[in-house]
Amino acid sequence: MIAVIADDITGAAEIAGVCLRWGIPVSFSLDASPASGADVMVIATDTRSMTEAAALKETDRIASELMNMGITWIFKKSDSVMRGHVAKELKVLAKNLHKEKMLLVPANPYTGRSISEGIYYVKGRPLNETSFKDDPTFPAFSANVKDLLREDELPVAYGKFSEEEDLQAGFNIPDSQTMQDLYTWASLMDDSVLPAGSAAFFEMCLKRNFPEWMLGQEPDPLSFLGNSLMIAGSSHQNSKDFVEKAVEKGVHLSEMPDLLTEETYNPAGTEAWVQDVSQGLKDSDRVIMGYGKKKVSFDNYPAILKKRTAQAVSRVIEEVPVRELLLEGGATTCAVIEELSLGALIPMQELSPGVVRLKAVDLDMVLTIKPGSYAWPEAVYKYFELEKPMV
Repeated sequence: MIAVIADDITGAAEIAGVCLRWGIPVSFSLDASPASGADVMVIATDTRSMTEAAALKETDRIASELMNMGITWIFKKSDSVMRGHVAKELKVLAKNLHKEKMLLVPANPYTGRSISEGIYYVKGRPLNETSFKDDPTFPAFSANVKDLLREDELPVAYGKFSEEEDLQAGFNIPDSQTMQDLYTWASLMDDSVLPAGSAAFFEMCLKRNFPEWMLGQEPDPLSFLGNSLMIAGSSHQNSKDFVEKAVEKGVHLSEMPDLLTEETYNPAGTEAWVQDVSQGLKDSDRVIMGYGKKKVSFDNYPAILKKRTAQAVSRVIEEVPVRELLLEGGATTCAVIEELSLGALIPMQELSPGVVRLKAVDLDMVLTIKPGSYAWPEAVYKYFELEKPMV
């Protein structure tokens, strides 16, 4: 068995989706608890939403548990645009695993994310000229990968690499534009290297190191059933565009009441939101919950608003059972799953790279989750009776 430690839950689901695509038995949980028969154990730690100290403590704990289980082939799934405590967590893992070199390949050709001459591009635009510059927690202040790594202790090699050259001690971030590039960098791995980065790089690591696992399989037929509740947890333009189209089509949008956007919690706000969403589900079969357009600014407000959203979602589901729960954004998704005490989830289906459906073990509910910056696939547009725009 191999293990993947992801710093947020949508990244973990993206890894599970890769395994589903290739017919590899995979388990998915919020802790190191492998399912019987799984070849890949995916662990969603949500460390990207934690303070640096808490994130490093959690990473160290998970690494120690995996070592005690005898699992030493570990991949660190980091954010594809390098948000989070990437360097610090990798150093903790490398120390536990006795690795001298870290091979970090965050590029993901599936989503137009590439690195050229050390500069990170999203669909041809430098990262710091995209909406990632406005991320509330880890804004993209630069497009240079060394800057984004935020590392000042160990050496950082980046730019053009050669497949004939050895990796250096410390961090290695090679230029990457194609899946072939990612496969080439996967061939540089040996016992001294800790691999990390995007789900696309993980896929190439599997292809290079475990080719006998790569059987491939036909995707399960799409099976959206019953009513649905979507939590629009991202400020990315993809999310805004989807919600706008859904509202135009008549889907009920319930935005967070102003009472919940204040620093001091007011339970009346939760009551009002729960009642509006519940009534929407009783009146129709599709409802979207969103954060609204009000500007909010107080200490730790992103985490606090996500917690309040999760509490409201839990209350809604107590009032009106929900069959399809669609979640976007790693921190929002993790907050909802923890509030619902779902524990283990069973990966079912990959709708598109990064968009995965998982079955709740203890509830008659299916979760469809995706990273906030990714677009919903055509299948979800059709489910909401919308036409997906041409890109």
